Amino acid sequence: MKILFACVLLMLLSATVLSGSKIQIRVQSSATVFPTNEADESRKLTLKQRYEKFKIQHIKKDMTENECGSELYKRKINKNQYRCKKINTFILADEQDVKDICKDQISGMVQSTQKFDIVVCELKKKESIKSKCNYQGERLTNRVVEVTCEGGFPVHYQGDKLNFAE
Repeated sequence: MKILFACVLLMLLSATVLSGSKIQIRVQSSATVFPTNEADESRKLTLKQRYEKFKIQHIKKDMTENECGSELYKRKINKNQYRCKKINTFILADEQDVKDICKDQISGMVQSTQKFDIVVCELKKKESIKSKCNYQGERLTNRVVEVTCEGGFPVHYQGDKLNFAE
């Protein structure tokens, strides 16, 4: 099997040389490198920093669906320094009401028992660069909110659903 692999590799290398391609082969260490994402970056933060980030990204007591673009820009909420975040949800409530979602659940995912109004901000043009982020906002009412709690604090917004229980 090793000989077959070596032969295929030599054939590909020969074909590359004969075709005149300018391919550079770079040898890297054997360590596996995984791409970073928002979740990986969040894990590096302290609990207090994660909660502060959650508050910035997801809590605003008074907001209309027309404020999505200005709020995301003002709060510097984007995918990375060059790209717009595709979707972001704001919970329309006091900080304490949102924090209380985790009062009986120290860690893990939990659904709120209280109903919340939310504003969902969705990027209009999917591959927008940071300087041209245009958002369409939608206000939803009577929602059960699901968050990840750590140490009694909400640190990640998981989603929401309509609460039919009255």
